[in-house]
Amino acid sequence: MLRAILFDLDDTLYDLKAHWIACLRIALADAARALRCDLDTLVHLALTAKIWINQMPEFLRAQGITDQHIIERTFAHYRDVWFDTLTLDPEAPTVLTALGARYRLGLVTNGPSWSQRSKIERFDLASYMHAIIVSEEVGVAKPDPQIFRIALNALAVAPDEALFVGDSPENDLWGAAQAGIPAIWVNRHGASLPVDAPRPIAIVEGLRDLLAIVDAYVIGLTG
Repeated sequence: MLRAILFDLDDTLYDLKAHWIACLRIALADAARALRCDLDTLVHLALTAKIWINQMPEFLRAQGITDQHIIERTFAHYRDVWFDTLTLDPEAPTVLTALGARYRLGLVTNGPSWSQRSKIERFDLASYMHAIIVSEEVGVAKPDPQIFRIALNALAVAPDEALFVGDSPENDLWGAAQAGIPAIWVNRHGASLPVDAPRPIAIVEGLRDLLAIVDAYVIGLTG
C-alpha cells in the first residue's frame, strides 16, 4: 500500500536549469561587456563549469577580469537575482495539494541550509510537506541511502510504502533504489537515462502527469 511520496527539490519541483540560465544571463551582462565577448558564450562556460553563487568571483578571475568592482557587483547581482526570480513549477501547488490529501509527503534535498531553506520558504513548501530533510542539516546527502531512511523514519513508513520523485539518476534513482524505494524520474530536459541507472517506474517531463501515474501505480499494487 502506498502511504508516502518523497520529492527532490531542484529541477523536480521547479525548473532549476532554466532558472540558472536566466540568472547567469542577467548577472554576467556587465562581465561580457568588460571582456568584449558574447554573453551566450560566457553563460555557456559558466553553466558547463557549474558556477553557483559562491564560485562566481573565481570564475570571473579565471576569465581574465581583474576589476574588483565588476567582480563584486556581478557576485551580488547573481546572488540577489537568484532568489528574487525563483519560481515554483506552476503545476506544483495543485499536484502537492491533491497528493497531500491522500499521502504523507516529504522533501529530501541536497545542499546547504542557507540556500535550500530559502527556496523552501519562498515556495511555501512547509505547508505541503510532513517532513523536510536538508542534507547539510542531517550530515548525509543523496545518493547515500541513509538520507532516504531518515525521511522514511520521519514519515513513519516502510520503503515499499513510498515513492520517490526526482530528476537526478545518480542522486535520486540510485539513492532511492539503494533504500528500497521505487522512483519516478522527472526528465525536464530530454536527457538520456544512463544504461546502468535503476529503472524508474515512470518518466515524466514535469509534474503535470504525476497524479495519473501515481493512481496507475496504486491500481497496479492492488490489482
